[in-house]
Amino acid sequence: MNAMIKNAWCSIAAVAAALLLQSAPLLPQTRTASGGWVEARGARVHVPDGWSYNQRLAAASGPINLTNFGGAYARGGLLPPDGAEIEVTSLPAPPNIVEYIKTELKSAKVDRLQEMAAGERSGIQASYVESISAGASLKTVVSYIVHGPILYKFYLSYWSGSRNEQGLAAAFEQVIKEAQLR
Repeated sequence: MNAMIKNAWCSIAAVAAALLLQSAPLLPQTRTASGGWVEARGARVHVPDGWSYNQRLAAASGPINLTNFGGAYARGGLLPPDGAEIEVTSLPAPPNIVEYIKTELKSAKVDRLQEMAAGERSGIQASYVESISAGASLKTVVSYIVHGPILYKFYLSYWSGSRNEQGLAAAFEQVIKEAQLR
């Protein structure tokens, strides 16, 4: 009888340990590759100096996710102070890009849609600000670029009023300019 109870407790302990390990938050799977390239979803982009990319997302054919803080998000998955992220994704191009953008950003308070150009690339850009809490808001800039049958979306998100806003905008423009799209 003691052997059966011991085996039962060992099995329970093994299952509990497995569940604990599965529920533990995973460390960010980032790879610092400043000056390197990352490819996913039909886009190949240059990783700006001081930025890193989420290797796990790229390997799973997810969006390309670049951060200037090593992927170590603040509590609740928020960007840390002075943190920024660039995300690149793609989908089949919709028949009417402007209507698609208006639908996608319907709940956001978009400043305006405007034509954008980064090197030889052109498209439509939108920006909006989300209030997170009193005195804290997140700014997002989205560039929509149609290339053949594919719509590529480039997102830049950072805290409004960031002291490095111009540097972030320059890194974002450079990522778009140098992107290799299929």
